[in-house]
Amino acid sequence: MAQKKKWSPSAKFEIALLAIKGETTLNEICKRYEVAPSQVHAWRKQLLEQGAQLFVKSDKAAEAVTFELERKQSKLYEKIGQLTVERDLLKKSWEKLPGSGDDS
Repeated sequence: MAQKKKWSPSAKFEIALLAIKGETTLNEICKRYEVAPSQVHAWRKQLLEQGAQLFVKSDKAAEAVTFELERKQSKLYEKIGQLTVERDLLKKSWEKLPGSGDDS
């Protein structure tokens, strides 16, 4: 009984892509990579059905980065507001001190 060969994801992708391109016959692909035609069909089908999900994941990653940047921006705006209030309070307090105003 022959052992099953384990295929890396990149090898599966390469074989499925060759089958989709149609530049090589299925028999040639099977001989070159020593893989069964049914397996090539399965990988081809999987690539065609799930290929769009490759781009969905990157969209989710971009959304996560955008969310993180917006969160940081929000914190910075909050800090700017806090510092502005503190500056205005100190400015008013300074003006109330004797000898610090325009009275001189």
